Amino acid sequence: MLAFLVPGAFAHQSAASSLQYREAQIVAQYQQGSVYRNKSADWGPSPIGVRETRPVNAYIPPHQPMYDIKGRIITPPTANETQFIAWMRAHTQQKDRTFLQEKWQLAAAAIRNGELTHKRVLAAFLLTPREWFVRPRNLSNAYKNTPQPIGWGQTITDPETDIALTNALDPKPDQRVLEIGTGSGYQSAFLSELSNFVYTIEIVRPLGRETDQLYRLYTPLMPQYANIHRRLGDGYYGWPEYAPFDRIIVTTGIDHIPPVLLKELKPGGIMVIPVGPPTGESVLLVTKTVEPDGTVSIGRRILPGYARTVWVPFTAASGGTHNSDGRSPQ
Repeated sequence: MLAFLVPGAFAHQSAASSLQYREAQIVAQYQQGSVYRNKSADWGPSPIGVRETRPVNAYIPPHQPMYDIKGRIITPPTANETQFIAWMRAHTQQKDRTFLQEKWQLAAAAIRNGELTHKRVLAAFLLTPREWFVRPRNLSNAYKNTPQPIGWGQTITDPETDIALTNALDPKPDQRVLEIGTGSGYQSAFLSELSNFVYTIEIVRPLGRETDQLYRLYTPLMPQYANIHRRLGDGYYGWPEYAPFDRIIVTTGIDHIPPVLLKELKPGGIMVIPVGPPTGESVLLVTKTVEPDGTVSIGRRILPGYARTVWVPFTAASGGTHNSDGRSPQ
């Protein structure tokens, strides 16, 4: 048995019963596509809302999570697929047998391939409902191992890549994680099963609004999503209010490592980022070391299996993509 962190699972039947009606509403809204209709919501400065780009020190970083993922520990069966599916349907909001079967098979393949080596990352993947974050028109493809379009020229990354990059980061509950490129919202949801402090930036405003609606909708069922701090803005410049970060994940391709992100990476931290020409970026695992004399050294290596991959571009707020010198095209 593996000890799984399951903030979204219910240890008591009374808790599950109290949310069944809400769950039914969510399922109905999701199937109808109505989750995405309100694109003009006022996000404001609420703790779990999307934040517009603001000056440094505009607000104080939280010292406590909105919900502590360390507080709920439960041990679902992992011996075989049948037991896993039965447990998930009984203890979580994930009921669809086909999705659960496909998720199990993806995890098993990632373990065989050596891309999934950490038990906590396995638990997080199995517990994160990817089907909640693919868009309705691609719902049946939620666990297909290919990128899926989510609108505005963006995609949700294939699940195998999500697993590999998250496994490389392996964030701990008290470590701060920065994601550049919120996109569908799935990656940060995945990370919120592992860290109490997740920060994510999206540059495409309507996509960010759409994903924010999803987080707001699902937080009553998955309280760890309250720990996902969202902002609209150009991720090239990071999020200095909350730096330094123990882990940084960039989900867009660029031809260099943004200097600001290196600065915001904590000594001893890890960054994963696709770097290279648009015809094929390699996912780099970047580490940062500070010597006693203050000398900073940056380590880089290609994540095995992720040389010459293709990603959506790292776009700039002024349009186009970021040049190697850090300036945006005019």
